[in-house]
Amino acid sequence: MRRLIVGLALVLLSLGTVSRADEARTALPSGVELPVRVRVALRVLNVLDVKETAGEGRFYVEVTQRWTDPRLRFDAVAVGSARVDRIAGEADAWLASIWTPGLVIDNQIGGRDSRTVAVATQADGEVVLIERFESDFRFRINMDAFPFDRQELTLSLSLPRYAKQEAILITTETDRLLSGVDESPSMVYWRPVRLRFANEESMGWNARSYSRLAATVELARHSDRYILRIFVPLFAVLSVSLFVLWSPALREQEKDKGTMIFSSLLGLAALSFTFESSFPGAISLNTPVSQMISLGYLYLVLVLMIEVGLTAACADPTRRFHAGCVELRRQIKWALPVMMLIVCIGIAVRALPG
Repeated sequence: MRRLIVGLALVLLSLGTVSRADEARTALPSGVELPVRVRVALRVLNVLDVKETAGEGRFYVEVTQRWTDPRLRFDAVAVGSARVDRIAGEADAWLASIWTPGLVIDNQIGGRDSRTVAVATQADGEVVLIERFESDFRFRINMDAFPFDRQELTLSLSLPRYAKQEAILITTETDRLLSGVDESPSMVYWRPVRLRFANEESMGWNARSYSRLAATVELARHSDRYILRIFVPLFAVLSVSLFVLWSPALREQEKDKGTMIFSSLLGLAALSFTFESSFPGAISLNTPVSQMISLGYLYLVLVLMIEVGLTAACADPTRRFHAGCVELRRQIKWALPVMMLIVCIGIAVRALPG
């Protein structure tokens, strides 16, 4: 009987210990004003990949969280230090035993690779949690200005376990100073511009409002690295129209003109497939390059039709409007290429960032 009583006492004691441990992990910090303020700093250490057509990117980031929990206060004199540091597995084990905000990145895809963690606890109960990891994220990507575009890629941080009346995300001036984007990303076609924060709200369970922090990374594309690879081949193909319009040897040879124009049309089609393969999204997402190529088809066909029509109209010198036809043909030779050039320049200028 005595053994049974002792066993029951041990079971009850263990249940009480477990319940207190669970409460310490789930209950909000006591003795602090609600909502609990979780300060966040974010550093993008590297931009590893940007997939325009998939709307995804891979970042290596460092997220720093700060909050105060009076239950974690300790005597600095007894411990011999005003701060206790824990890293790697020791940090994860300790975090599993205390209350944490449960910060998540809503648009994260998959797990966190190459993860390292460190946590520091101050004598006054302040906790500083630093996580470094690389992961894939889902973004909204607008290719309307390619290759002169700037992309705003947003990491959406939130606390899904707590409504905004219980816990909120904030960034102070100190947190902003600790945040930023590395100036030398692995992606050679992108140049970091800035990182900015914006507080937002989201609706969750039972129509409750939840705090959300949007960290937006602005990247500018190195457009100068695309000129030789995109625009020079494009205008080289379109320049065939100058030969058709200006070459005296082709003046009366409609068959050769047609052959050259149709060869140029095939060249444009080949360029479209090449651009889309080398620069995903360059053609399929209605970019300025795709607009120029589409107008190029129309331009080449228009050049052929007008040139053949005027050649036939000017063939008989005895016709009434022969002099006007010759003058019109002379003007068309430079008017059509200049108009096409102006339209292409206008498309490019409109796509330039303001």
